[in-house]
Amino acid sequence: MTSKIEQQVMAGVGVVYATRQLTSATALKLYVCAASLYGLVQLVWVHRVFENWANVGLSGSLQFVAAAVLNTHTAVQLTLMVLLFAAASLLLDLVRPLTANRPLSY
Repeated sequence: MTSKIEQQVMAGVGVVYATRQLTSATALKLYVCAASLYGLVQLVWVHRVFENWANVGLSGSLQFVAAAVLNTHTAVQLTLMVLLFAAASLLLDLVRPLTANRPLSY
């Protein structure tokens, strides 16, 4: 049986741990990605973009994406840049532990 003070201390430790996890750098990057995606959905008719992209075909995809990004509003471009930066940073955070402490040869 645990004492009341031990329960209070452990509850405080749990709150601090949860707060640290929810405000870690990786979590904040994930929040930025989610907010950027939400912003893009609000600013752009995503289904129309995919309809138009399907009409272009696979061979013209690079040209379509470049034209779509360059000919859109500044808010969409900024949101897309934030999303790409946060996603790349998040990807690095996820890949880093997989490649750390690996020997160069076997």
